[in-house]
Amino acid sequence: MNHPSIKSYFDSSICQAEIDSMFSKGLSYAGHQLMVPDKYAYQVLPYQHDRYVLFNQGEHFELISNVCLHRQAKLLEGSGRARNIVCKVHCWGYDHLGTLKGAPQFKPQPQGQLDKTPLNAWNGLLFKGRTPNFDLAEHGLDTYINFDEYFYAGCESAQYNFNWKTFVEIYLENYHVSSMHPGLRHYVTPDELEWAFGDDFSVQKVGLGKNLQKPTTPYYREFQDALVKRFGDALPKYGAIWCFIYPNIMIEWYPDVLVISTIFPKGPRQCVNHVEFYYPSALYQASPDYFASEKQAYMETAAEDEQACLLLEQGREALYLSAEEAHGPIEGFLEAGVSHFYAFLAKQS
Repeated sequence: MNHPSIKSYFDSSICQAEIDSMFSKGLSYAGHQLMVPDKYAYQVLPYQHDRYVLFNQGEHFELISNVCLHRQAKLLEGSGRARNIVCKVHCWGYDHLGTLKGAPQFKPQPQGQLDKTPLNAWNGLLFKGRTPNFDLAEHGLDTYINFDEYFYAGCESAQYNFNWKTFVEIYLENYHVSSMHPGLRHYVTPDELEWAFGDDFSVQKVGLGKNLQKPTTPYYREFQDALVKRFGDALPKYGAIWCFIYPNIMIEWYPDVLVISTIFPKGPRQCVNHVEFYYPSALYQASPDYFASEKQAYMETAAEDEQACLLLEQGREALYLSAEEAHGPIEGFLEAGVSHFYAFLAKQS
């Protein structure tokens, strides 16, 4: 097994090489069509410090620069609909395609065009450049990863003080579930885990817990009670499906909930995770409390994963400061996703 070196979790030059090889040249997620459901709808994206805006142009979607050509002011905030973009500082105006239309006091009128990038769609997700080589139907996922009748419910971001690879490693294994997740370990059954792998992805389908009435954490108690009330005796087969698309994209299914997350390095010692939530419109209107309880359970698990990542980071830092290299074995079933991730990393180096 070709483990990443301990140094790769702490060294700035290695981190930059990873960004250049995997993030700059690899699959690049830009947002979901549901973020901008109507023509002229826009959404400022947090992934690159609000640098770009996702626009629905009617027949296609594209990213447009969010920086004015004049004195580089930020143009748009949040989301909305706009046929015209006007800079608040000096009133330079652009149409929705990013073409400069007005520059007060300038004679002759300057010409200009905001940088823009066309996007390609894959199951509603929009990508710069190529889309994933990942057939959902082939892996029995097309009825789960299906955004029909869903809406974009918002994005939350979390910054972490550890290397981005550490986050991915914890995400791609079920070995720590019983020890680190007092709520999740009763909600799912990691022993009933189904793996699928491809060059661009890995998939974890995790069975639903056998007895949802067992004592659990308060947030999972609330969510599991809501789940039983919603489904009765027709409970779903899976408690969760976690798809990882290299290098940094996660698509997650929970009963009636879809989540898209993207993890980005911020140097070797920090990373940021942007988490998008998508809910079915009709059910959300009828039962908003169900989704609130699911989100509380989700956030509880995320906080526990952060603690697991910090423990890994602290141990590896001790080795790094001592100039030591040490790697343990990888459990063949519960940690199979980690092996696949390490193979992906090795191919990029």
